[in-house]
Order: sequence, then structure tokens, then C-alpha cells
Amino acid sequence: MSDKEHLQLAATQEEVVLKEILSPLWSKRWKILAFALLVSLAVGLYASFLMPSYQATAILQIGSNQPSNTLSIKKAFNESAASWEQVQTQYELLRSRKFAERVVTTLQLTEHPAFSSGKYKEHALFSDNDAEQITSLSFSQAVAILQAGLTITPIVDTELVKISFTAYDAELASEVANQIGQTYLEYQDELHSASKESTSHWLVDQLQELAVKLEVSEQALQAFREQEGIVDVKGIAGLIESELTELTSSALKASKQVDDLKVTYQFIQQHKGEPLLLIELSEITNSPSYIKLRTAQDQLESKVNELSQRYGPKHPKRKSVEAELQSLSTNLARQVAEQVTAIEEAYFVAQAKVEALDERLAKTKAEFLRISRLNNRFSQLQREVETNKELYSSYLVRLKETDAMGNYKSNFYVRFIDKAITPQFPVAPNKSLMVIMGFVLSVALTAFIVVMKELLMDTLNSRRKLDSFHEADILAVLPKFKATRDYQKGTCTDNRFVEAIRSLRTSLLLSNDKKPPQVIAITSSVPNEGKSTVALQLARSFSEMEKVLLIEADMRHPTIYKSLDLDMHRPGLSNLLAKTHQINECIVRDTNVRLDILTSGITPANPLAFLSMKRFNMLIKVFSNFYDRIIIETPPVNAVSDAAITSRSVDSVLYVVHSTKTKREHITSGLKVLSQVNAPIGGVIVNQSENIDTDNYHNKYYHDKTNIIKLPVRKYG
Repeated sequence: MSDKEHLQLAATQEEVVLKEILSPLWSKRWKILAFALLVSLAVGLYASFLMPSYQATAILQIGSNQPSNTLSIKKAFNESAASWEQVQTQYELLRSRKFAERVVTTLQLTEHPAFSSGKYKEHALFSDNDAEQITSLSFSQAVAILQAGLTITPIVDTELVKISFTAYDAELASEVANQIGQTYLEYQDELHSASKESTSHWLVDQLQELAVKLEVSEQALQAFREQEGIVDVKGIAGLIESELTELTSSALKASKQVDDLKVTYQFIQQHKGEPLLLIELSEITNSPSYIKLRTAQDQLESKVNELSQRYGPKHPKRKSVEAELQSLSTNLARQVAEQVTAIEEAYFVAQAKVEALDERLAKTKAEFLRISRLNNRFSQLQREVETNKELYSSYLVRLKETDAMGNYKSNFYVRFIDKAITPQFPVAPNKSLMVIMGFVLSVALTAFIVVMKELLMDTLNSRRKLDSFHEADILAVLPKFKATRDYQKGTCTDNRFVEAIRSLRTSLLLSNDKKPPQVIAITSSVPNEGKSTVALQLARSFSEMEKVLLIEADMRHPTIYKSLDLDMHRPGLSNLLAKTHQINECIVRDTNVRLDILTSGITPANPLAFLSMKRFNMLIKVFSNFYDRIIIETPPVNAVSDAAITSRSVDSVLYVVHSTKTKREHITSGLKVLSQVNAPIGGVIVNQSENIDTDNYHNKYYHDKTNIIKLPVRKYG
């Protein structure tokens, strides 16, 4: 299946689901409308009994200023935005019970007749405006009524706030709204006065304590100076720190020198008696005296080599040069020995220097730590003195500012912008809106209940539920129709129902590839599901094209005689089985169509015993030789066992269910009973369907009755 086909299938399913939801609403539209109108009438009647309510509004400006008792004079007169929490606090103050109690007391609202009147008019049946209630209004009740009618609404992006009060008296509404604002003004004045007085006392107490703390801290600092003899502890600490830095640098250099000489010294100690190895030391070979002697030695050795080639060993020149070379070698050895001794002495001197520097460095560190501790203690005492001085000066300035700003208003400057005036027109009740809302809500509520009831109903009342039903085949869905006078005579004039019966007839004729069922039993789960109507109309449909016999096998509660306007005591099936009457006395012939009807007859004491007779089976076989189709109406399966017994003599059993009344568990249990006796179940017929669109074509095609060709009535003789 392609994506396009999938989308088309999904759209079709959504359309079906939407129809299933809207169909019950449409079918019950008049009931929903009637209920909504009834509710609207009740709401309108209730609204007519309500007292008119008047609302008065005063506008107050609450400007934000910072507190004068905690800021400087310069900052106090600089306007600054208050925080959201502070502004919200002012709104809550206006709504508070404290303000409400003040207003009730000031205006004496407990004795005001209009304030304590009920919301219903005096002529109303359930009016609560009686003298006893007016005189018995308590203070707490008056406060609660005032808070219920009070509304505080800030105007966005402004410093303005609306104070609205709703009452059943117009003048009372304006008085209360104005008094709320006036009470807030008085509260701000009281708050400022109390705050100023308490702040002054508190600042004086704090100044006394700070003066004592400042004096104690100054005495402690001076005592520390005298005890330690400190004049400039920071300067001394700086000198010691510089000396410590120089000593540390010198100690590092000396330690490095010792490390360098230590390697040479260890080499000398290892090769003390080996002059030739000692000469390899860089300290010796790089010395100028050694280089000079070594150069002279090399020259003499070269000269001796020249003379040895020219003269013999005893030649005076040769001997003189050799003697000079010998003397030079002795000086060179002495020079090496002196260099070695000098290196050893330098190593010992460097060690001694390192030890001396370490000792001096340790003493300097100890002195630096001592001076640091003194400096820390001195700084701590000095900071304490400075802090106490700053606190004392700050509190002294605030005390002077508090005294100087005695006329400055409190945290918020408050003033009336518009005082409330007496309203001319009521704001409630809005009768039209109440009626409209009652109508809309009642329609919505009723529609919701109808839809939920339809969705939660465990029946076969929708296409979706039919698709999920797999216990048996669905042969037909018969629409609900209204009974007319013709129907009282057994004739149905509803075109949709008639066409649905014909579709059922076609399904039965084509249901079996070999041979359609000749003997058909029609049953149901419980009574009043319409099996008698289905049996009668199906028999009439078959009689249009063949010879048909309708047998009423429900001898317990027969109903077909009523549909055909027959005598309930006339002989029928029970009389044939009891052999009290002949066949021609029991069968009723419909002269308009080829339909014979065998009613139930006299109700026996035990109908099940009659149906279990061999004679019943024999009668069915005899009738099969004379009729093309036999339709048997049987009692409900879940009520009695008559249908199970009858199913042994038929070719097919049709199971009729009511679309909105028969639960699926009853259908399943009934089909299970038939399956247990191996009944030939032909399928299920859904009757009295309201929400399933059985066939739009039928309704459209048969709407214009001029399109129907009336055939001449064929008499049956």
C-alpha cells in the first residue's frame, strides 16, 4: 500500500470516528436543546431574584521613596523605584483584615442596613433579607463581607492603584472605597511617627554603646604600644624584610659555591698522591701561572729534543738546558701543590661562610616573625579603633538626620488621585450573560455526557466497535425507525429500514456458495431487541420473490399477533403440536404477498417440551416441501433454551442484537450457548442503530418518492 493510500485510509478512519462522535449528538439534539433551554430558564429566573450590585472605585497614588531614617538627607529626596516585594506589600495591606476592621468601625457598618442585606430581593421565595439577620450581624461577619466585596487592582506601569468596592447600595460602595484609601493614609502617618520615635531611641542607645567600645579599643591600642615600645612597626618590618631577602640570596650563592667546590675537593682527596691526575683539574689547568709554566716547559722540552739530536748527553749546552727543564718541572709541581691547597682552603672557607649565613638567616627569620606578630596585633587593634570610630560617626549622622527630617513622610508618599463617586448603574447581575453562559455550559455539559456515555457503552453502537467484533460475522446493520399506523399492521414504510432488510436478504442468499439456507431461525440475547420485527420484515422481503412461511416459535411471549392485529387466542404452533387443530386452521395467509404466518397459538405450560417433540422437526420437514423459505422466530438464548433446541431443525441461526442496549458480554455468552450445541450460526444482525451510517445512498435515492415505480399487487391464492 502506497503512502497516498495510507493517508486516504487514515483520513477515512478519522472521518468515521468524527461521525461516531457527532452522530449521537445529532440524534439527541432536541433533548440537548430542551435541557439547555430549561437550564437557561432556571438561570434567568434565578438572576431575576438577585439584588443589583454597584461598584465604586477610588484611585490612589503610592509613590516609592527610600526610608528617611536610614539614608542621608540627599538620598532621601532622590526618588528611587521600590522593589516588587515592597509594592506588593502595600497592596496586601490594603486587602488586610486590619484595614477592614478599621473601616467597619469608622463607618459603623455593623449597623448599616444596606451593608448587611442579602443578595436576593425581598419578594424572592428564598430571600435572606429579614430583620433578624440584619440586627444579628456580628463584627467578624461585617469584616468578612467587606473583604469579599473589596478589590485592589494596580494599574500596570504606573504608581496608581484602584480601590473598588461592590455593594448593594451605591452610596455605601463609594463611602467604603474612599474610607479604605483614607485609612491607608492614616496608617502611613502612624507608621512614620512610630518609626521615627523608635529609631531615635534606638540610635541614642547605640551611640552610648559605641562610645564605650571606642574608648576601650583606644586604650587597648595605647597599652600595646607602650608595652612593646612600638613607634613604627611597619618600618621595622620593612627593614627586616629587606635584610631577610639579602641574606637569603647570599645563602643561596654560598650554598651553590660549596656544592661546586665539593666535587673538586672530593676528587683531590681521592687522588692526593697522583700529581698527573690532579693536573687535569680545570681550576689548575685554567690558572695563568700554570699556563705560563706549562708553556715554558713545552719550549724547553722542544729545545732538549733539538740538542739531543745535535749533541751528546755530556755536552754543556745540552746539560744546561736539561738542568733548566728539571728546575721548571719542580716549580710546576710546586705550583700544582699550591693550587690544590688553595682549592681545599677555599672549600673550607665556603663551608664556614654557609654556616654563618644560615645562623644569621635563622635569627633574622625569628625576628621577622616576631615583628609580624606584633604588626598583626597592632593592625587588629588599630582596625577595631577605626571601625568603632566610623560606626560612631555614622550613627551620630543618622541621629542628626532623623531629628532634622521630622516632617518627611514615610517609605511611600500616598495621595488620592480620584475619590470614588456614587455609581449610577449596577455592575451585576448581568442577566443576559448569565443566561447565555448557562445555555452554553449546559449544552457543552450535556454533549460531553452524551459523547462519553456513547464511547463508554459496551455495545455495538459504532463502526469502530463493529470492526473490533470477531465472535461472529456482521450480516446487517438495521437503522432505527419510527412506528407508523402501517407498521401496526405489519408493514414498514421507512425506506432505509426496508432497504437494509433487502440487503440482509441478499447476504443470506449469497452467504453459501452451494445453497442458501432454507430454514432460518432468528433469536437474540435478551428480550426487546427487535427479533420479532426483524423476522416479520425479513419474511415479507423474501415473500416478494418466493413463497415464505413465518413461524412464531416464541410461545412464552408472542408479539407477532400484535403486529398483524390478530386475536391472541387463535390457534397456532402449539395447537399443531398438540394436534388440536389442522394446518389450514392455524396458518394465516397474507393476501398482499406470498407470505403465510403460523403464530404461536395458545401458550402451553412447558413450551420447551413442545419444541423438543419429534413432531416439531417433522412439521419443519413437511413445510420445507411446500415453502421456498421458512423463518422461525425463537425466544432469547440467554433467557431460555428454546432457541438451542430449535437450532437442531434449521439451516442457519440469525442473532439479533440491539445496538445501544445489548452488551457485548450478553452477545458473547449467547453465541457461546449456540456454539456448544453446534448451532449453524449465520451471523449477527445489529438492530435499532442510531449512530452508524448504514447507507447514505438509500436515504438519498428513496427521498423522492416519485422515483419509485409502483407495481401491481400480486394476489396469493
